[in-house]
Amino acid sequence: MGGVLLAVLAGCGGATAGILASEGYLPGDSMREVWSTPAGSRAREYGNGSWLSGDTVVRSHAESVTGHDARSGRERWTFTPPGRARVCAVSTAAEDGIALVVLGMYDPTADPTADPAPTDAPTDPAPTGSDSAGTGSAPTGSGAGCSTVTALSLADGRALWRSGRVPEDTTLQAEHDVVAVGGGLAVVRDEDGAWPYARPGEPGVLRADRALRALDLRTGAPKWSARLPAGCVPYGVAAGRNQVLALVVCDDDISLTALDPANGRVRWTTPLDERQKVMPTQHDPVLVSADPAVVAVQSLDDSGRPTFLSFGDDGRPQGRIASGPANGTLRSPVDEPALTRIAHGRLYTVAEIDYDDVISAFDLRSGQRLWRAELDDREDVIGLRVADGRVTALVDVYGSQGEDGLVVLDADTGDERDLRTFPDSVGGSAGEVKALHGFEGRLIAVRWGDGYFPPLTAYEER
Repeated sequence: MGGVLLAVLAGCGGATAGILASEGYLPGDSMREVWSTPAGSRAREYGNGSWLSGDTVVRSHAESVTGHDARSGRERWTFTPPGRARVCAVSTAAEDGIALVVLGMYDPTADPTADPAPTDAPTDPAPTGSDSAGTGSAPTGSGAGCSTVTALSLADGRALWRSGRVPEDTTLQAEHDVVAVGGGLAVVRDEDGAWPYARPGEPGVLRADRALRALDLRTGAPKWSARLPAGCVPYGVAAGRNQVLALVVCDDDISLTALDPANGRVRWTTPLDERQKVMPTQHDPVLVSADPAVVAVQSLDDSGRPTFLSFGDDGRPQGRIASGPANGTLRSPVDEPALTRIAHGRLYTVAEIDYDDVISAFDLRSGQRLWRAELDDREDVIGLRVADGRVTALVDVYGSQGEDGLVVLDADTGDERDLRTFPDSVGGSAGEVKALHGFEGRLIAVRWGDGYFPPLTAYEER
């Protein structure tokens, strides 16, 4: 059918074909929307996440977690936190169809249009146990912070088990690296408001050797508690099949510790940066990957942008990838998570050079740039996906209503493999699309939700 249409277009003249191609309607050169979920209320700063498990794509936000059929977009299930609880944090990854969501409480007497206000009544953590979705006891009290960890089945939305955790305070706020999934483990980090400012001989409320623990991902059974180096307290956690990583604060300096996933014993500890102190209140480090070990640290140099640090299996520092004249201005993996990917021993990311976006691949061992692909003027990359040896980028053309596009690059060389257009706008600006999932040749864009664009949209080749 496409061939017949192309022949007709050839007979009518190249101008018609050019118009259809530029507007995203030319077969073989365009993308079409297959399905989308309804736009909802504006998302809060906390509780946002997404996962693809089998043929179910899942979107999390503060009020609920919802699973959709990846083929049709049909809603399959919804997990609603019980009572007045809200989703305040989630695991970045899922494994074996299970993800972790952390629930907290807020004060319902606060302004319902504003973020929940902090209160002064903490709660006791809920006990570990099996429970079905949406039922059973929840955190109690007028404000309890992120105090209950729930393992959620992504196939049907059931809560498999729950475990209490100690939050930093009673405020619901954006939390990073408080729970992690990997290697059959659910890793949970407790908190203490004094820990970012910890000093030797001044312990916080919690014992540091009991504040980082692992549970069986499927059953919630306790596996181990980590014994961190003396004087150190946990600040962030990530889990992989071969190791568990923890950011730890030691005398106001953050270091990186690798733990054995079998028993939680420390394998090695290394400074994040041998050149200077990395402080939690100034540099705000986040774990980008557990295996390989990659950490993003803010403001290590004068640019004020993130620097990506990678470490070998023995903890030795490897590549250091920073903003600068050669690399451009790098993007934050927290603020714009869809623009940073780790795959094939490389960092794939988007940077800005002279107000133009470029897509780059860096070798994690050496920190050297392997290739760079420049976009045309007034084009912004709004999402990356790396799979099957290809880098797929969603591109927003500034000021255009019908020329948003998709660029496919070779993951090894950066050479262009495909270029397509969309008949409708994909996103308003960089940072709006938070994740890209691939399913059976389709591309599923995830947005946290601003009340206008749909949270989930699936596209396929026309």
